[in-house]
Amino acid sequence: MNNEKQEVLTIFMEECAEATVEASKIIRFGYDNNVPTLENEIGDVLCMVKLLEEYGIIDMENVQPRIAAKREKLKKWSDLSVLSNAVSETN
Repeated sequence: MNNEKQEVLTIFMEECAEATVEASKIIRFGYDNNVPTLENEIGDVLCMVKLLEEYGIIDMENVQPRIAAKREKLKKWSDLSVLSNAVSETN
């Protein structure tokens, strides 16, 4: 693996961790003060996902079926009511 791919993966991991921290802050301290920061971190994560694709680390065509599979799994194993009414993200 070259240094650039390693750096993309490292930054991706860091951004995922930062998003995790912000989600935790919403649980601990409430929605109002932390949602904009979570949105910023999600934007950073999505940027890194795009870079993972651009660097050939992932193929989004292989990721898309997993999105649908995860939604189906969540319908069974979670209490998220929005899943039964939501339009699939893969369409």
